[in-house]
Amino acid sequence: MASSEIAKLDSKGRILIPASFRAALRLGEDSEVLAHLDEMNAAITLTPVGGQGLVSMTIGLSDAPGSLARTAKVLADEGVDLVSSESRSMHRGQNAEWRVLASADSLGDLARLKRRLMDAGATSFSSKKVG
Repeated sequence: MASSEIAKLDSKGRILIPASFRAALRLGEDSEVLAHLDEMNAAITLTPVGGQGLVSMTIGLSDAPGSLARTAKVLADEGVDLVSSESRSMHRGQNAEWRVLASADSLGDLARLKRRLMDAGATSFSSKKVG
């Protein structure tokens, strides 16, 4: 269920997340949220971060039909919880890059994940803990 509520910024630019939202998302003191700015739509999105935080992954792949879908299927099969992602063609028709932000809580063995991605056609894989 979606809901909206007006909130105000204080003098330091902070915004208070309404109590009903915090309760619904089980956010308490020191909970972490990912703040995402969408300049094109003039919107800010806040997404709760799991207990272990986030992992940023950069996956190289060919820029061919189906490459991203095969890569996404590996992540889905592994139960990876995507928080956000962005893909782009680096050299049209040759190679592309997929940047993924995932909940660290949903990640198992990163070495196994890398092997599965490479078996599915990924050309490179790197990851790092965020925050």
